[in-house]
Amino acid sequence: MTGNRIGRSSPNRWLLLLALFIVAGGAAWGMKEGPLALADSVGYAICHQITVRTYVFGDLVMPLCARCSGQYLGAMAGFFMALVWGRLRSAGLPSRGIMFTLVIFLAAWAFDGVNSYIFLITRQPFLYMPHNILRLTTGMLQGVAVSMFFLPFFNQVFWRLPDSRPVLTGWRDLGLILLLAALLAVAVNSRWTPLFYPLAFLSVVGAFLLLSLVGTLMAVMVFRAQNTAESGRDFLLFFIPGMAFATLLIISIAALRAWAEATLGFSLPE
Repeated sequence: MTGNRIGRSSPNRWLLLLALFIVAGGAAWGMKEGPLALADSVGYAICHQITVRTYVFGDLVMPLCARCSGQYLGAMAGFFMALVWGRLRSAGLPSRGIMFTLVIFLAAWAFDGVNSYIFLITRQPFLYMPHNILRLTTGMLQGVAVSMFFLPFFNQVFWRLPDSRPVLTGWRDLGLILLLAALLAVAVNSRWTPLFYPLAFLSVVGAFLLLSLVGTLMAVMVFRAQNTAESGRDFLLFFIPGMAFATLLIISIAALRAWAEATLGFSLPE
């Protein structure tokens, strides 16, 4: 029954093979100089990578700036805790108080981003002097908020019978996610070299995962398969094209940026 329902409105075998080929080809393209080059290639597409706004571990530079590192590590903290709690399919929204707090997190990220951008343009502090700790912290808060808003939305669209529980059942849950995010922030801010590779790759995986999940929803809508999935196999049928979407998007943006730098003289501060 499940196979029949999803089979009529899902990518066929050849499309899945093409999607896998795109993902594998993109990974090979990015890894031509090693795994860290792959992470840097992803960062090149989705982040400005301004050195003074990026954490440096000895001679190693994070592939994402402080704010982007925080965003995607915060999102990974949210997804990880949802996995631990067994609520990856939860589609319910938290209480109004928690939702308001998550909106405050987003507002803090936007406010600090505007203040930091004005400083980049004018070289003068606007409301306060920007700092990587603030960028990292507000990025973490934004990532937590995005994961907690995105997961219920995804589940409401994707699954035939999503879990009606909220991902965050109370303040304790939010506190645990924030604790994990705080530990990640401390790890990044420590600049301890042995932590560089785990943090660098975790942040990039977080970025790729979010883009892939967005691509998954797009594939679901293209095939008009909303609320049909029931199993992990059904998820993979759409997640693989979602990964292909993320791969093509990253390659396209990176190519456009490289063209702008080579042809138009576009450049960002170091």
